[in-house]
Amino acid sequence: MTLVIILGDVDLSLREKKKRETKNRIFEVASRLFKEKGFEKTTVDEITKEAGIAKGTFFNYFPTKVALLGYFAEQKDELIGNLIKEEITKDIPTKEKIKNVLIHLAKSNEEDKELAKIMVFEYIKNAWKRPSHPTGRGARFASVMIHLLQEGVEKGDVRGIDIQDAAENLTAIYFHSLILWLRSETDYSFSEDISKKVDMVFDGIGGSKS
Repeated sequence: MTLVIILGDVDLSLREKKKRETKNRIFEVASRLFKEKGFEKTTVDEITKEAGIAKGTFFNYFPTKVALLGYFAEQKDELIGNLIKEEITKDIPTKEKIKNVLIHLAKSNEEDKELAKIMVFEYIKNAWKRPSHPTGRGARFASVMIHLLQEGVEKGDVRGIDIQDAAENLTAIYFHSLILWLRSETDYSFSEDISKKVDMVFDGIGGSKS
């Protein structure tokens, strides 16, 4: 009986792994086509042909082409979650934890600015086509900042502040900076830019005690 259960778990794990690989392959092919032809001009037929899958398989993973934008956002959310797990265990100041999260997230966009630009702007443009959720990406992002700031207040390296306001300000700064960087024709480092802005913010909300 135990052996059957173990094998069942292994089979499930392999199936899940294959599903993940297929979903990622579809996304990678779609991303390349989006960069080559643009989001609007790329069709589901072209994506499935390039990925070597049936059209029905595509719709098993993504109900619409717009759903690919949501998957890009989900990948960023997953990255933030993993970064938080790493940072909360470190014995470093809260400011550094927040900087590390934002810098790593910025660098993930720097890895492929062209793709990030397409995905972010199309995500915003097609927001009305996606199912509504009680909280958006900004709210989820702010909740991460709230968690880190609350930890900072408890440790004493962030002074008594309105945590909600501070988290919303950090969230607004990050996303505003992201949009400016994506729109800019000047080649500058987004990660360095956000690092400097976190320093500037903490001069006001964290700071050293004199």
